[in-house]
Amino acid sequence: MEQDLDATVDAGLRLLESRDLAGFRALCTPGATVWQNDGDGTQPIDARLERIAAFLATVDSLRYEVVRRFHKPDEVLQQHVLVLEAPDGSRNRVHATTYFRFEDGLIAEIEEHLQ
Repeated sequence: MEQDLDATVDAGLRLLESRDLAGFRALCTPGATVWQNDGDGTQPIDARLERIAAFLATVDSLRYEVVRRFHKPDEVLQQHVLVLEAPDGSRNRVHATTYFRFEDGLIAEIEEHLQ
């Protein structure tokens, strides 16, 4: 089971890197939610994907570097670094911890703490 969850998380990260938000959405349950420590509280996945689309318009590239992952049944906790390249060529590294909860093999909940 852990391998399947890892494969889903990895596929999701690659889809976000390639800006395929519809592909990422397909990995989620219909009622999936996202919480991020940005003060906006929990949002439906579709609302969060709209915000991600707006953010993606401001960067030339993004890449996830996974540092480590921990598993429980139907749960993955991951530490990663999001490497962002701006249109002016500058790069930023954002450290994050992300929790994924799964239902029937699909992402049902994401909690992300950016540092």
